[in-house]
Amino acid sequence: MKRLWMIGLIVATAIACKKQDTNIIYGYECFPTDSGHYVVYDVIDIFHDELLLKHDTNAYQIKEVIGEEDIDLEGDPFKKMYRYKRLNDTLDWVLKDVWALKPSNRSIELVEENKRRIKMVFSISYDQYWNINVFNNDDAENAYYDNIYQPISIGGIDYDSSVTVKQHYFTSYIEHIRAYEIYSPGVGKIYSYRADLDINNGDSTDIYYGTELYYTAKEWGN
Repeated sequence: MKRLWMIGLIVATAIACKKQDTNIIYGYECFPTDSGHYVVYDVIDIFHDELLLKHDTNAYQIKEVIGEEDIDLEGDPFKKMYRYKRLNDTLDWVLKDVWALKPSNRSIELVEENKRRIKMVFSISYDQYWNINVFNNDDAENAYYDNIYQPISIGGIDYDSSVTVKQHYFTSYIEHIRAYEIYSPGVGKIYSYRADLDINNGDSTDIYYGTELYYTAKEWGN
C-alpha cells in the first residue's frame, strides 16, 4: 500500500509540473525566426571627433530577412539572416552581409560580424541575467530584462507589448557607454541604441570622440 501511495504521489507531481510548465510564457514570439520574416529599420549612425571638428551623421536603411536553414561547422542547425542596405526608400536594396541565427529553447544566438552573441534567453523574466559575449573574446557584457511586456510608442508606431534588453551602462568623468535593445512580439527588435563615447567633464552631451548607433523599426512582415 505504501509503495502504491508513493507511485501515485510521483505521478501526481509530474502531472502538476507539466501543467505548470504549460503556463510559462517563454517569450519566443519576441524574436521571430520563421524563414521569410523581415524587419526594415531606419538607421542613424553618428561619428564624433572633436579634434577633427567632426560630428558626422549618416542616415540609411537596413532590412533584415530570416533565410533558409543550414548546418554550421559544429554540426548544429542555424538560419541565415540576410542584411540589405540602402540610403533611402527610393533606391534598391543591396546585400550587405549574411549573419547566422541560432535559435533554441533556451536562447537566441546571433553571429554578427563573426562574433557570436546571446541576444535573448528564455523564459523572459526579471531574474534572468546573462553574458552576451560568453562565446566570443570581447569583454563580458551582462544583460538583463526590463519593462517586460509594457506598451510603448517608438518612431510613430504604437506597440501593445514590448520588452527591453539592457546590455551595458557605464559612465564616468571621461567615458560614457550605453547599449540596449527593445523587442515586440511578432516583430522582433523594434529599437536599439549603442553609444561608445569619450566625454568631457562627465557630461555625456559634451563628446570628445566616439560613435552612436540607432535602429528604429518602420516596417515588417513575411
